Amino acid sequence: MVFYLMCSPSYYQGNLKEIVFNLFNKGEIFLVEEEPSLLKENSYLLRGTIKEEPTGITVEVQLKSWQGSIWQHREEDQEILDHRYSAEDWERRCREKLRLVVLKLLEEVFSLPKRPWGILLGVRPTKVIHRLLDKGFTGEEILPKLKENYGLEDNKAELVTRVAKAQRKFLLKPQEAKKKIAIYVGIPFCPTRCLYCSFPAYSLEKNKNLLSPFFQALLREVEALGAFVQGNQLEIESVYLGGGTPTSLTVEQLDILLNQLNEHFHARKTLEFTVEAGRPDTITEEKLQVMFRQGVNRLSINPQSMNNQTLEIIGRRHTVADVYRSFQQAREIGFNLINMDIILGLPGEGLKEVQNTMEQIKELQPENLTCHTMALKRASLLKEKLKDHPFTAESDVEKMLAVVNKYAENLGLSPYYLYRQRYILGNLENIGYASPGTECIYNIQMMEERQTVIALGGGSVSKIIYPPQWQVERFFNPKDPKTYGEQIEEIIKKKLELLGLWLTSPGE
Repeated sequence: MVFYLMCSPSYYQGNLKEIVFNLFNKGEIFLVEEEPSLLKENSYLLRGTIKEEPTGITVEVQLKSWQGSIWQHREEDQEILDHRYSAEDWERRCREKLRLVVLKLLEEVFSLPKRPWGILLGVRPTKVIHRLLDKGFTGEEILPKLKENYGLEDNKAELVTRVAKAQRKFLLKPQEAKKKIAIYVGIPFCPTRCLYCSFPAYSLEKNKNLLSPFFQALLREVEALGAFVQGNQLEIESVYLGGGTPTSLTVEQLDILLNQLNEHFHARKTLEFTVEAGRPDTITEEKLQVMFRQGVNRLSINPQSMNNQTLEIIGRRHTVADVYRSFQQAREIGFNLINMDIILGLPGEGLKEVQNTMEQIKELQPENLTCHTMALKRASLLKEKLKDHPFTAESDVEKMLAVVNKYAENLGLSPYYLYRQRYILGNLENIGYASPGTECIYNIQMMEERQTVIALGGGSVSKIIYPPQWQVERFFNPKDPKTYGEQIEEIIKKKLELLGLWLTSPGE
């Protein structure tokens, strides 16, 4: 299938391409300024026109097929005249309206299944709600806007509004955004690589020689960035060790790293210190004792599934019994805030397997639960082995998510953060649930991008946030541990320069 896209004004063509690409991720898309003289077989011309007038916006979209058929859709939008919108919002509303009209037309012409998230194609749909709340719209006003302006289904509109409301008390005010920061540390190693994984994670079975030089480089980065943070009297709200699997480190390495993080970053005002213990096969009682002694107050133990057959298929080197063992050991040692991750749509799993997973998680009673919907990533082994491990039907994944929602509710857990991914099954979402008062601050700040995150280690991404418009500037550490170690001094220099510019830039 081939699409030729035209738009007036032409600078909105990218928005046509965005929505068409997400609806038809196969085929070819061309941006053109003139109508092709002849449409080849199985080709379409999509023309969009946006008219901005004192009375509002009018969007017209026309689709013409190679066979000569023509379909059209037209909508007006006077909402932009609301005094709470600024002049800068005009262009955004034009883009949003164009995408919505195109979506409605193409869904009708090609009999496409309804997209539960409408035109919200990005990772962070909650940003739309926060932007509207910042402008003074109430939750009651926002809910119908999500359906009418963005095409969300009722349940998604209610969910994302609920999540955004739960996050509001954690978001920084512009005057706080150069005072309070977060620290992320990436450990790009795992015992083995899981079938679905696309994260920067190197199997220790094959890359053990890379661990020691990487670790020394990481300690150097902790020391240098710690001096910057302390010298500028920045407040660290949360520290988060992710990966990979941080507990792939030896007991000694873990103790040294946590001690260094405490010395350079963890202060009296630090509210949260998380370690993704991740895979139970890397968790020992000794490592748990080290983490507890070093002040870790939030722990992730991530089974992904509580079905042994599935764990074997996806390449996890642990059993369900190992999950129980590590969880119970953590409780006995004193951890009272534990998160568990699960994935919906894993190979071979249906509703029965998900219910079994949730029944066992119900027994363990974690304070946090993070539910991921499977997304096919180019860098994953699953991408190469789809014939051996076909995806779960999208309609079944939606039912699985409903099962998890019900169990979470019965556990007293409420949704507090949410994000989406490209190629996610069923065009659905990933949701974090928490019992009252145990919401992960780092997850909220990282996802909503209203707090600067200084990220250290392999494959980590620092996010420098500029209020009051909340622009984001990113700095990427190398994913490859060898490259990271070899370039550590240059990485530190560039990162310090970027952070220095951030601190001296004009504020609100």
